[in-house]
Amino acid sequence: MGELKKRIIAGICLAPLIVLIFYFLPPALFFIFLVIVALAATIEVLSISMVRERILISALVACSSMPLYIKSYEVYILWIILSVLIYFAVRVFVMRSSIQGVYGDIIKGMTVIVFIEIFIVLPLVYFYFLKGINTYLPFIVLFSIWASDITAYFFGKGFGRRPLAPHISPKKTIEGLLGAATGSMVVMVLSFKITGLGIYESILVGALTGVLGQMGDIFESVGKRFCDVKDSSGLIPGHGGILDRIDSFIFTTPFLYHYITGIRL
Repeated sequence: MGELKKRIIAGICLAPLIVLIFYFLPPALFFIFLVIVALAATIEVLSISMVRERILISALVACSSMPLYIKSYEVYILWIILSVLIYFAVRVFVMRSSIQGVYGDIIKGMTVIVFIEIFIVLPLVYFYFLKGINTYLPFIVLFSIWASDITAYFFGKGFGRRPLAPHISPKKTIEGLLGAATGSMVVMVLSFKITGLGIYESILVGALTGVLGQMGDIFESVGKRFCDVKDSSGLIPGHGGILDRIDSFIFTTPFLYHYITGIRL
């Protein structure tokens, strides 16, 4: 079965389930769902980066969600620092490993913790923040990214000539990026009454959302190339792993939340 066919079948099966979860789960359970997704992505990051002490890091990541649940951003920033310190102290003073290369492994582990807490946990929890503003806002982000991915694919296939980042993601083109901006723009314009944005603002925010989604995808691709892997895992046929599916939200959910709540033209 071709990769495109696998992607379509997996999308048809998973999309309705994701929509139901986003709509019917109350805020507290929705938050728990997001944390579970973050932990699944954490396991993938630890696997492809070959970092040891995965249980310890997963526990630290799970704890990082607690201050975000009550929107205590100051405590969250302190926790990022504290979680690195806890990991460092455990590895140096408790485990006292004499394995060759342990020092590099400790540095890599601390780096991965910061990466996960900033670029996986935080963007996912922004879905919870958006749901707190309006139940439909998480849907709008989902649909805008889905539309962005679809239009990017067809624009790239039909008109793609100029590579966007050939050394990182060879299949991406500037034409595909324009398609991504267009798809997200359409969703945002159609949803302007829900977001509370004007038409012109919706066009701007939609275009930026599409571009930021593609930047998140390229950002993850850099990490995968550094770890010398094609996909974060083979969990979802034709789509790769959890990390491959959430990379488009790394920059989009924080941007949309803060634009709607404070950064306005």
